[in-house]
Amino acid sequence: MEGVEIAVQAASEDEAGLVERLRHFEERAWNEIYDTYFPRLFRYLYLQTSSQEVAEELTSQVFEEACNRIGTYRYRGSPLSAWLYRVAHNRMVDWRRKRKELPLVDGDSQPDMADRVADRDEIATAMRELTPEQQQVLILRHVEGHTSASAGGIMGKSAGAVRSLEFRALATLRRSVSEPRK
Repeated sequence: MEGVEIAVQAASEDEAGLVERLRHFEERAWNEIYDTYFPRLFRYLYLQTSSQEVAEELTSQVFEEACNRIGTYRYRGSPLSAWLYRVAHNRMVDWRRKRKELPLVDGDSQPDMADRVADRDEIATAMRELTPEQQQVLILRHVEGHTSASAGGIMGKSAGAVRSLEFRALATLRRSVSEPRK
């Protein structure tokens, strides 16, 4: 057990050091978080917006905001990624408010993949029936691979609340997909 505590402490010290390097606008530190998190945040936002252009713009805004606000960011043991995902979530919420729609997956597809497209469309339709929080938890947990704790940090919820929200979302999704469409 002591080895785990040492590893956690070392990771925490590395993260705190990274935040300090970011505060001093060290180019290598910014390149490191950009290279690590841009693809992840882009995927998260793309799944929320269904638009490559919008996802690229929002992801760029996340890094712009991170750059502008890193001076006020205080490392308190939570991973920097939780902060970045929170910023991404807020950008996406603002975009949704402006658009007043909740698309999840676009309809572009290849004709020879009809079965996969039908399945994807059925899941996309079922996902749109979920609340935005339920959509977010499923994307964070099942697409992005976050733990309940890290998803909770991003969403501002406890790990238990995330697991409960995820359970309800999956149950609703299963019911919706298994029910015949009218």
